[in-house]
Amino acid sequence: MENDVTDEEILQRITEIVRDQLDEDDVELSMSTQAKQVDGWDSLAHVRIVIAVERAFKMRFDTVQITSLSNVGDLVRLVRQNLPA
Repeated sequence: MENDVTDEEILQRITEIVRDQLDEDDVELSMSTQAKQVDGWDSLAHVRIVIAVERAFKMRFDTVQITSLSNVGDLVRLVRQNLPA
């Protein structure tokens, strides 16, 4: 993925991933959405979602990065920081 991708494009891809992992086609995410606001997004789903995001964007996050996420916007920014130049 190229570095000129927008936050909105990253958010859209993460939304698709969350919908797939939770098997819920009507999930809508915003930058301020927190996992606790999404039905079915528990700790196990969180692990599956993070792994799926890593695979989709071809990157790896460390534990500190993952545990520091407080909302979807943080995940979008984490993906952006790890995109190849």
